[in-house]
Amino acid sequence: MAPQVESSAGTLRIQKKISGRIHDFDLISLVRVLCHIGYAMEEIIFESDNSLCSQAGLIQQVRFLKDPTKQVIISLNMGLLSAQSPLPSYFQKNIDKSLMDVTAFYEFIGYFDHILMFQFLKSVYPELNLNPAFDLQSLKETTLGMLDIKCLTTLDWLFRLVFPELEVRVEKGLVLRQVTMVPLILGKAVLGENSVFGDQTKIMVSGRNVTLFSMDELSDLGKPWPKEIKERLKSHIFPILRNMGVDLQVSLVIESQKQWARLHTDTYLGYDKITGGTEQYKRIRIFKGHLSPN
Repeated sequence: MAPQVESSAGTLRIQKKISGRIHDFDLISLVRVLCHIGYAMEEIIFESDNSLCSQAGLIQQVRFLKDPTKQVIISLNMGLLSAQSPLPSYFQKNIDKSLMDVTAFYEFIGYFDHILMFQFLKSVYPELNLNPAFDLQSLKETTLGMLDIKCLTTLDWLFRLVFPELEVRVEKGLVLRQVTMVPLILGKAVLGENSVFGDQTKIMVSGRNVTLFSMDELSDLGKPWPKEIKERLKSHIFPILRNMGVDLQVSLVIESQKQWARLHTDTYLGYDKITGGTEQYKRIRIFKGHLSPN
């Protein structure tokens, strides 16, 4: 029994802590914390806070109930009873004049309040949509398909999203593409056809040059940046760009790198003379090629 008492005490302590710091949460974080401590989505009830004036935050109150059922009620400064309510002022006037059963009216409105706010939450955060027929991955791909990913601005946004630690520069440029060709076969090749000596040829095509800038050779987790960039490109960037078809070149520029001292004609004991004031940065090519669905 002791472990259960300790667990119950720990749960009460967490609930009290959540109730005392409601303004430190955004709505999605609060829901995730509640699910983490053992509440199912069916046990989370939303209601609007009855107020005539706008409030400073979205979340007004969180109440934990045990009887008659285990529930947590989240009062929000939005919905049918909030200051921004779409209901006519007629209802509020009748409530003030006690011309209706206020308790029954609040219970009636609360039913619709919960459904409306829960649907709003699922639309804003589709990852919470538990409907088996709902395909979040398909929705993401459809939404991305509406964007012009090859546009410089969109591509810049995408790389900044995947590499928030690095500076990003995206430019148009010519990229060398290897094209598989039908090799020339003696006795079968026809002049004027697309036959070449060899099975490949190289042509210059319009592409996108992406340059990532880092002050250090290692990431915050101690992994070399070239390796980290390759992993993120493979898992996040390439699956998106392959659907669009784009010639891409990704380079990494390390602006501050460790070097061994070496003697040569232009240095004094390993220290470069300040001749022009320009620093030599190390540039590493991470990827160069054509991305396509096939």
